[in-house]
Amino acid sequence: MSEEPNKRLRRASRYQRVQARKATQSASDQRFYNAMFMIMGVLALLAILLGAIMMNGVPQDVDGMEGWTTPWLFGFTKLEISGFAFVGCIALAVGLRVRSKR
Repeated sequence: MSEEPNKRLRRASRYQRVQARKATQSASDQRFYNAMFMIMGVLALLAILLGAIMMNGVPQDVDGMEGWTTPWLFGFTKLEISGFAFVGCIALAVGLRVRSKR
């Protein structure tokens, strides 16, 4: 009879460990996704700023961006290629994060 409560305690503590591990993983995932969305938000604002500069003409102070906005590789600019590379890195990071959970 004394062994019955001991089994219950072990089962309860095992359940609590599993729940604590799930909570830790959930918090880690939330921090990861918050960081990704923060980075994407800042870069979206930067893209809007650069789009506005390109639509309204380049001010005299920003002539140095001409190297980033002229066709470079297969008709794409360096700015577009760096954007594609960044989106690829984000997709790879999220994909690896999801894959590691399985």
